[in-house]
Amino acid sequence: MRIKTYLESFVRKSYAAHEPVSGHETLLDCSLGVNMYGVSEKVLEAAKDYDWSQVWLCPDPTYRDLKGAIVEFWSGQAEIQTNQIQIGHGSMEVLERINRIFLETGSKVLGYAPQFTGYVADIGACGAHYDPVILRPEERFKFFAERFAEKIGSGYNLIYIDNPNNPTGQMITLECIEEMVREAKKMGVAVIVDEAYADYAEQRHSAVNLINKYANLMVVRTFDKGFGLCSLRVGYGIVPNELSGYLNKVAPPFRATAISSYLATAAISDRDFITNCRQRIKPEKEELINGLKRKGYLVGESYEYCPIFLLGHKDQGIDLMQELLSKGILTVPGTDFEHLGKNYVRINCPVSAEEFLGRLR
Repeated sequence: MRIKTYLESFVRKSYAAHEPVSGHETLLDCSLGVNMYGVSEKVLEAAKDYDWSQVWLCPDPTYRDLKGAIVEFWSGQAEIQTNQIQIGHGSMEVLERINRIFLETGSKVLGYAPQFTGYVADIGACGAHYDPVILRPEERFKFFAERFAEKIGSGYNLIYIDNPNNPTGQMITLECIEEMVREAKKMGVAVIVDEAYADYAEQRHSAVNLINKYANLMVVRTFDKGFGLCSLRVGYGIVPNELSGYLNKVAPPFRATAISSYLATAAISDRDFITNCRQRIKPEKEELINGLKRKGYLVGESYEYCPIFLLGHKDQGIDLMQELLSKGILTVPGTDFEHLGKNYVRINCPVSAEEFLGRLR
């Protein structure tokens, strides 16, 4: 069989692939990036009204209602058209589609590390090479745009920026994003800004605001995180008109289910829900981080409204994931990310900082 030879040595990292931990029901789950506050009441009401007798039908391949709701969501902030929107089975599927049009064996992607493991893994699955700018632990993993910009060159097929960053939760300013997109445009290089966690920030911070200004920019977002639809797997990309046709060429005819696109339409109509989540996250995250610092833990640079952050132990020999697990706290191990050791974990901020800190006593 003519299997691609590079796949023989390729190992796919994924923090979603771990076996379930025994006694999970008693653990404080701070691992996967779900919205700990659940989902909008509008989504729950819409689910009650869904006509399940239509489940045998195929989804509308145009996703007209969902695309219309996305356009409305961005109206007044960024004037986008429905033909610029790419619906996906989660944002990861949109990212994979982008890789299909830009990457081949031997291609190079510029990123920074640590970054979202799923996308980094797909670069390898394409036979391409991931070339990251390494964030430094002694600088609390803070991103410096000028260092990144120095690496931008025509030898790259793509540039990947997740913003807010996964796992640190830090956010790069829109001014810095534009600076990097502008530099990449000079080199003829396309830029992906992955905004999976960006619903935890106000829309004015989003790279969607730049989409009609730069033909080399693609912004990818998801309903999994802020809007709380993780199990439904709905994502979308917003791209310049010049790229829409290419993405359509590599897209499957049905990208999200009828029920998931229907509920995503309901979710995006409730702006108050995500605003309320942001306001609830900030004080709990602040209390949790301050309490962890008092206990001597290391905390990476992070945006106050984004629920994820990077936690470290000064002793590199400590398996921090196991140490926290022994105290009844489930996290994502640092080893699941590029250039992180076992003395780091990613934490998804729980509803109660007090409960987390109480387990450490």
